[in-house]
Amino acid sequence: MRTNDDIILKAEDLYFSYDGEASHSLNGLSLEIRRGQKIAFMGANGSGKSTFFLCCTGIHKPQSGTLYFHGKEISYTKKGLLDLRSRVGIVFQDPDRQLFSASVYQEISFGILNLGVSEDEARREVEHVIETLEITPFRHKPTHALSGGQKKQVSIADILVMHPEIIILDEPAAALDPKHTAMVNQIVDQMTENGITVLMATHDVNYAYQWADEVMLFHEGKVLMHGTPSQVFGNQAALHATNLEKPAVLELFESLCKKGILKASLPLPKDLHTLESYIADIKTNPHYGGKKTLFTETKKAILAVSFGTSHNDTREVTIDAIERDMQNAFPDYKLYRAWTSKMIIKKLKSRDNIHVHTVKEAMEQILADGITDVVVQPTHVINGIENDLMKEDVLSFRENFHSISFGAPLLTSEQDSLQVIQAVVEEFPDLKQEEALVLMGHGTTHYANSIYAALDYTFKDKGHKNIFLGTVEAYPSMETLMKMVKDYHPSKVILAPFMIVAGDHAKNDMAGDDPDSWYSQFAAAGFEVEAALKGLGEYPGIRRLLVEHLKAADSE
Repeated sequence: MRTNDDIILKAEDLYFSYDGEASHSLNGLSLEIRRGQKIAFMGANGSGKSTFFLCCTGIHKPQSGTLYFHGKEISYTKKGLLDLRSRVGIVFQDPDRQLFSASVYQEISFGILNLGVSEDEARREVEHVIETLEITPFRHKPTHALSGGQKKQVSIADILVMHPEIIILDEPAAALDPKHTAMVNQIVDQMTENGITVLMATHDVNYAYQWADEVMLFHEGKVLMHGTPSQVFGNQAALHATNLEKPAVLELFESLCKKGILKASLPLPKDLHTLESYIADIKTNPHYGGKKTLFTETKKAILAVSFGTSHNDTREVTIDAIERDMQNAFPDYKLYRAWTSKMIIKKLKSRDNIHVHTVKEAMEQILADGITDVVVQPTHVINGIENDLMKEDVLSFRENFHSISFGAPLLTSEQDSLQVIQAVVEEFPDLKQEEALVLMGHGTTHYANSIYAALDYTFKDKGHKNIFLGTVEAYPSMETLMKMVKDYHPSKVILAPFMIVAGDHAKNDMAGDDPDSWYSQFAAAGFEVEAALKGLGEYPGIRRLLVEHLKAADSE
């Protein structure tokens, strides 16, 4: 229950204008901030967020209306402002507006010494914050010689050393690389753990959704809506009015619920990791068969199903290699091949006079050979459209067999994601921290496409900040990838297909000379680019995982 004691900051009908009465940056703004909360302030540029922050620290004085701190009206006297700024600190979007002293140590010491504490106490406090914020390596540097991320650390240290009750962060991750963004986010988490009330202006809906206790949507100088992240980001009209998009994890979750894949009664996922666990928990029945006893003897076979490729060179080192590993794991089972791409099957027939079975043709052959039990193992990366159609074709023969079992596609469970990440890392042991590995997946309109975004998140969650995963035909798109890679500022971009074979997409859409290829686009953006034309089927760790899926299906 909210009490008056909970309210640390209150605004009542604030008006502020930079140009007289022509327009108002704050236009009757009223709100309440509770102690110890994490509040995300969001809205279009010019909606009043920064102006409100400047009023909270006494830099601006509202032309009308009242601000209260701990229930008392803020006094704009010299003594009142000194007291306010010792308890409410602001970190500006541009740290150069905040740093004035010659050295880092002097900069951090300045504010606390002005509070009248002894030099010994100030020294202890400064040393503590320098150690906590990992500033030690550059503590004696001139402030003008710092990087953007280091300046942001020092700006935060300026405020933290004075033990504020409220700290205001105006776009704290603006212009930072991923490393320093993660560091600033970690510092923010430490603040909130220590009971500091944190007000943050941000345009990052995904971060705000995960981080905030409450979201304030500003529009034309007042609060359009406030509430929990789920309440605010669930209001499409409010998001539209403030030019904000819904967080990606909510978009994916709602889409899966509409398709009947997930239950709407599930708690709203706060991040992609949680959503991935929901998908991994979907229970399917991998074992099918006819209801009649048709056979007295058991004769088992494996059906390896792939999309296919018209490139013989990559087929030999991917699909062929995967099937060899399957056969070696089950030497007593006969192995059959089927491809799902009728276009590729037709091309091979006309070009090389080689016939590869469709799934239905393979099942007809298996039936003719007297097989009683079939274990179907796809080499598909995700459980998408190709996999769904393949299962339909196979199950049209269910009454003719004692049992039909299906192995899972490559990326099905949370554990699969971790093993795939390990396989990729093992394949690029020489990848430097300053380089970026960009993986190209296919992408699909199927709900399973959410796995790509979840895996990209998991790469970074497991410490591989320089590995990015996108798709040719869905999300994450090349546009999204380009933005993320630019933010990382790599010295080099290495492209690799996140597909079982390095076929047409890898050789043309990824590594081709066409201006729209990923290679050309990254090169045009000024990056040194290298293409590694190696399909996932060439990775030993990927082949091992597919064999594990086959073994799991056979044991059902």
